[in-house]
Amino acid sequence: MIRSIRLGRAPNCSSLGNVVNVLAWSQVAVGALWVAAESWRSRRSRPEPGGGETRAVDEPPALVRRGEKNGGPHEAHVQLTRACPLPCPSCHVSPEAKGESVPLPVVEARFRELSSQGVFHVAVGGGEALAYPELARVVEAAHAAGLSIGLTTSGRGRVDTARGFDQINVSLDGLGEVYERARGYDGAQEALHAIQRLAAQGARVGANIVLSRDTFPSLRDTVNAAVQSGARDIHLLRLKPAGRGTEPYLSRRLAPEQALQLWPLLSSLVEEFAGVSFRVDCAMTPWLAAHGVDPERMRAFGWTGCHGGDALVAVDVNGRRTPCSFVDVEPSSDWISPRLPEPCASCDYLDICRGGCHAVAQHLRGELLVPDPECPLVIAHG
Repeated sequence: MIRSIRLGRAPNCSSLGNVVNVLAWSQVAVGALWVAAESWRSRRSRPEPGGGETRAVDEPPALVRRGEKNGGPHEAHVQLTRACPLPCPSCHVSPEAKGESVPLPVVEARFRELSSQGVFHVAVGGGEALAYPELARVVEAAHAAGLSIGLTTSGRGRVDTARGFDQINVSLDGLGEVYERARGYDGAQEALHAIQRLAAQGARVGANIVLSRDTFPSLRDTVNAAVQSGARDIHLLRLKPAGRGTEPYLSRRLAPEQALQLWPLLSSLVEEFAGVSFRVDCAMTPWLAAHGVDPERMRAFGWTGCHGGDALVAVDVNGRRTPCSFVDVEPSSDWISPRLPEPCASCDYLDICRGGCHAVAQHLRGELLVPDPECPLVIAHG
């Protein structure tokens, strides 16, 4: 019996990409998908603890799970390089113009190891991944290991070298002056041009938009520009206090009232931009829970709140593994199943949300495994 279906592939290091659209589907549409999923052709599968399995499907891109338990990460963010000349003040790493890159044989070995451990998909990034000198070989190595592969890029660089990826997302944090304030340089048109060129090459291309106080008010305009340029996936990311983004976090994060507007705005965007997939990262689950979004529907579609070290693992340039790209700790069972106090302990969303963003909790409370202090339900609890 199918327990959950996760649609799409993750293009980004921040999240497996929870698909918002499915929360508005009719029960008839959900039932039809479950029937169709029985006949989807698997590319790879792996057994899970306690029986059941998870299988990767290429068309449509999806992970289909039978059984109750997850036996380890099925997606990995792999950092190819720390090289990037751009000044983005909220970058979650601290790249350098001549930052180190991982030798190709090491990348190949890491892909083989991840595949042997049951990972289905890798999302590569940097720094700026387009700066990696052997990007085409990276794609070949992933496919040789049986992995699908996604790419995150600013769009600055040789976009024509980004071929063969299963998903490519271009960072687009606003337009015009909004983009310049968010990223420290005037690059919105360059990013839109990259989306156009990638779409013309036949790539499955989307846009990553980091939500901040500056970018949130013009979100609809940013989405429209991305879609008009050829993006078919919009991935909304919560700003994280990591890397360069640590110091300016408090002044740039969403205001509480903006966070509460997210779900109504998303609902209207899904309706307005038919055929476009909207995704949100794991850290935004508390903001949807505050509106009472159906938790059973979220579970059915593999909605994952904090999935660090469970469904996702991050591998930096040195090969060190962490639960996600925004914290500097080893994966552990405590991270996967944290024992959280109220209001999380009795929350209907605990098994989905897992306490919100632990990176934010660590920054604001000095502890990883405590309730996300920016969750509206936590704020209301006092």
